[in-house]
Amino acid sequence: MSAEINASQLRQVVLDAGEIINAGVRTVEPYLQRGAALLRLGRVESALADLDVAVLIDPNLADVRICRAEALVALGRNDAALQDLQLAIDLDQLRPEAWLLRGNTRFNLGDYRGAASDCSRALDINAESPAIWLLRGRARHQLACFDDAIQDLRQAATLAPDDTETHYWLGMALRDAGHNEPAVAAFTNVISINDRHTAAYVSRGKAYAALGNMPAARSDWTLAGQMLHHSH
Repeated sequence: MSAEINASQLRQVVLDAGEIINAGVRTVEPYLQRGAALLRLGRVESALADLDVAVLIDPNLADVRICRAEALVALGRNDAALQDLQLAIDLDQLRPEAWLLRGNTRFNLGDYRGAASDCSRALDINAESPAIWLLRGRARHQLACFDDAIQDLRQAATLAPDDTETHYWLGMALRDAGHNEPAVAAFTNVISINDRHTAAYVSRGKAYAALGNMPAARSDWTLAGQMLHHSH
């Protein structure tokens, strides 16, 4: 289902698929359509109920397995999601979204090496996805492979120049690798996109402090503290 579809259209999908289901049609498609729409509306438990039915009707469809895995991940049921994703990959190894979602699930479980490996497989299929570069960069960062992480995160930033998360994690990898000046630049990019990004001020302050620029560090930490205070 397209990411561009809006909430009103999603609700219409739910209604239309519901009419087909209520008419007694026992095929995968309406359950998959309604489950995917409900998932994107944040109604995860209801989505999972539909996707469970879809799996019962046809357990050998990669689309159904991937969508149900999304719902399971959203509910924190990562082990169950991995089972669906393995089946989806067995059914169709050329689905980058399956590799990416399994990588994300493994990341959630602390298996950073497995996450990086899944992302590499996804990139073999689609090297134009910033989300895949971002996740592999974050996994490599967790593995302390800082040079590789920085390379991945820079590629993600090139593909998605307005994504604050990408610039933030690039800054973190640069800072942890001891490259504090470019880390400051990365955190500044975050703040230029979203000047209410508290974590970017905190992290930029640490990079400034590592450079010996305590006035700039204290200024960032003061701004971060003010934002945290006003958020409560």
